[in-house]
Amino acid sequence: MKAGTVFSHLSYGPEHLARIARDVSPGEVIPWDEHYTKILFEWANHPEGQKRLERVVPIDVVLTMQTIYRAADLSNLAWDFRMTRLARPRKFIMHVGPTNSGKTHNALRALAAAKRGIYAGPLRLLAYEIWDRLNKGQIVPLGVDPEPELEPDLQSSIDLGEAAIGGSNVVVTKVGNPKYARACNMITGEEHKIVEDDAPLLSCTIEMTPFMNTWDVAVIDEIQLIADRQRGGAWTNAVLGVNASEVHLCGEESAIPLIESLVRDLGDTLEINRYQRLTPLVVAERSLEGDLKRIEKGDCAVAFSRTDIFGLKTRIEEETKMRCALAYGRLPPEIRSEQAALFNDPNSGYDVLVGSDAIGMGLNLKIKRIVFEAVRKYDGGRTRLLSTSQIKQIAGRAGRFGLHGDDSQGGVVTTLREEDLDVVRKALAAPYETIQYARVAMSLTSFLKVLYALPYGASQQTVADVFHFVSKLHPRFELQSTKDLEACFHFVDAFSDCLPAELRLQTQNSPCPWRDDHAVQGAVAVMKTYRDKMQVPIEEALQRSNLLSKLNEAYLLMESKETSVPPRQIVAVLARLETVHKVIVMYLWWSYRAKVAFPDQEKAFQLRQLTEIAMDWCLEVLHQVRIKAQNPIATARKEVLERRQWPTMDSENAAALAATQGSS
Repeated sequence: MKAGTVFSHLSYGPEHLARIARDVSPGEVIPWDEHYTKILFEWANHPEGQKRLERVVPIDVVLTMQTIYRAADLSNLAWDFRMTRLARPRKFIMHVGPTNSGKTHNALRALAAAKRGIYAGPLRLLAYEIWDRLNKGQIVPLGVDPEPELEPDLQSSIDLGEAAIGGSNVVVTKVGNPKYARACNMITGEEHKIVEDDAPLLSCTIEMTPFMNTWDVAVIDEIQLIADRQRGGAWTNAVLGVNASEVHLCGEESAIPLIESLVRDLGDTLEINRYQRLTPLVVAERSLEGDLKRIEKGDCAVAFSRTDIFGLKTRIEEETKMRCALAYGRLPPEIRSEQAALFNDPNSGYDVLVGSDAIGMGLNLKIKRIVFEAVRKYDGGRTRLLSTSQIKQIAGRAGRFGLHGDDSQGGVVTTLREEDLDVVRKALAAPYETIQYARVAMSLTSFLKVLYALPYGASQQTVADVFHFVSKLHPRFELQSTKDLEACFHFVDAFSDCLPAELRLQTQNSPCPWRDDHAVQGAVAVMKTYRDKMQVPIEEALQRSNLLSKLNEAYLLMESKETSVPPRQIVAVLARLETVHKVIVMYLWWSYRAKVAFPDQEKAFQLRQLTEIAMDWCLEVLHQVRIKAQNPIATARKEVLERRQWPTMDSENAAALAATQGSS
């Protein structure tokens, strides 16, 4: 290293050296350790390095280092998708622009016109909407002139821009046209909807993208998430591996330089289409100066913790007498979507939305003004300032084109406190922060190579450490973060006796919120049942984790004859139901991967729906208590069941729950 010959022997070029310099410049210890260790293992694999190391290190140690290095080598990621590399060059078309610029609709029209095509996006609800609209013929195919009399569907969550208004621009219609209808299947982690065994179109979440199929058109949504610390590897895989003649990438402008370099290295071509926001977005001259009485109808107040969100909702309703809908990350997507629809409906009585950064993607929202309650967020380790990209994403939801009577007024952004307003103003004026790296996830093949290269019994943390401290990557790639997976690694190691090697990585990737202790306890109960019986009935898993009783308690409370209930109790019940829902979703996820071991898929879907009804009731009863309804419990129950067009809970539709009560 001192002589400088190591880098020349290992053929580290300027880009690689610049990456090392950038990583270690903050002065933290871990980046130095990672790079020094990577260099050492690669040096051991080089003939010159092996010769020098053998003078001071036993040969068996050097050979072990070589074995581990070769197993963890990720320097040729693109060739993990050999079929795509051997196919004809692909044409990439980027559609980039801010929120509400209409960057998505041209890509979806190309998909609707394709003989064979795929949509891959970040959220199950988006995948569902695309699936639903393609099957109903609600997306006008590319090459077809939209009919002037068509009525747009203003409830769409798709970024439509001017296509959201009437006239010749309409491409997503309220009523489907049979001649545009296309057979499309849907595959997400926890739900499959198969219309035809070999349907020509597929809508899926990004992690479910298949790589052995050939497509004419692929649409990859929210491409900037290729840099996401937890999920970015799925977007990287899609860009490298989807085998389509034409690949449409929709998202932020921040992804352009990275995509340009990736496409160039792959030997494909790239066309870039830029879109501008079609309504103005302005920062208010003043904040609310801490006065929630200044909240107006059509506002969305944004906070970043569950406690802050409920506190903000209570204070707004007390100060303004307006009713608040809720949308935050722990709520199921279906509930968030229902709350958004209530907020959008001018006759629903919901005048204000209180939400987290979950509003930034996948929801159709008629927001006039965004109000940031805070501009800092706890990320699991520390409280940090929101990034420019995050502020732009959230703020951009204000003033969506086509959803307001006078679009020329656009959207407004402000803050609750004056000291935060300048942060928002500077973020919206700043250019997008360019994405530096595409994230990489462990593939099953590479995971097994590393696991088998290590001594028998190696822990999940050790395998992850090998990837981070040994794997060679191109400077434009970065491994997904495993900092938040300590509980996951302990979980996998605790059940390694019943988890084959192939299932260890799958378990790590399951949709368990590993920082949620209650959800992890539910996952432990599920896996203990699996280890004991090799089959997991859904009721037994919920009962063993003490969650079945929580669901039953919620329904007993719903059916209670009591005339009052403390709001704090309802918020606590809702929190427990959030955990119940996550464990049921986890069960559904496993039921598609191990059907024999997780046989109660249909019952799990029923329980998921019943849990969502109970959660909806919790939100409704909070309002009924606030307005001092005579019997808030019964009134909330009636409101929710009528809204969902669901019979009374003592009917046969509650059979799925009743069947479990005897065992609890």
